[in-house]
Amino acid sequence: MTYSVIILTKNEEVNIENCINSIPNECDVVVLDSGSTDKTELISKSSGAKFYTHIQSGPFLIADQRNWGLKNCQLNNQWVLFLDADEEMNVNLHQKIIFNIKSNVFNAYKMTPKYLYWGKWLKLTQGYPNWHDRLLKKDEVWIEGGVWEHFNEEAQFGYIRIPYNHYANSKGFSDWLERHNRYSSWDAETINEYLNHNIGIGTVRKVVLRKLLAKIWPIRPFLRFFHMYVIRLGFLEGWRSLFFCFNYLFYEFMIVVKIIELKRLKAGKKL
Repeated sequence: MTYSVIILTKNEEVNIENCINSIPNECDVVVLDSGSTDKTELISKSSGAKFYTHIQSGPFLIADQRNWGLKNCQLNNQWVLFLDADEEMNVNLHQKIIFNIKSNVFNAYKMTPKYLYWGKWLKLTQGYPNWHDRLLKKDEVWIEGGVWEHFNEEAQFGYIRIPYNHYANSKGFSDWLERHNRYSSWDAETINEYLNHNIGIGTVRKVVLRKLLAKIWPIRPFLRFFHMYVIRLGFLEGWRSLFFCFNYLFYEFMIVVKIIELKRLKAGKKL
């Protein structure tokens, strides 16, 4: 018994070969692309992966892309692991996955990344273990939640504590900024809808905390920085942690600015 791996990509020629090569040969690998213009397709195919392209008609939502892959990609196994191109596996993790899926106790598993930033594992800064919904049994479990995705509520999940590597800055700050600009737009719209119409916060992950943070949205940047750098003891991890925390302070600042803009537009005011 083994599993399939779906890797989401867009312009990942820098990362995709290392990601695919980290996956054991017994797994079948699918690269699900959203419109790359670089050598991602060429490298993926030459590395032995099956390659699919699906470009969403609206804003890119990770949950929708993962579900499209489950339904439309040719997968050889019932169990499916989701990786991003800037992530890599290891032998111990693979063996643990095989052990768990053979046990047939759960139909999904949360997994945790080892965040590597400029060569340093930011274990404290990122609150390791930081759980992500990544391994599931297709036809029984699917993904919900838009950008910040999670298993459907009926999933019976366990935890795999051996981390996979996540290279948090693999394509540089410009790429990070582009992605988090997109994420911040989704977050701002979700928070604004929640505040104005009491619509769901868009996730079941840490939902009580997210609702609280939505209500105190103007001070989110300072709280995020203080939580990561001080409460989690990120300052013990040196100057890399400081830069990393400033990145997320700025991310939260983008959310605040976009909420203000949405409020002004609703009030008929100019930006």
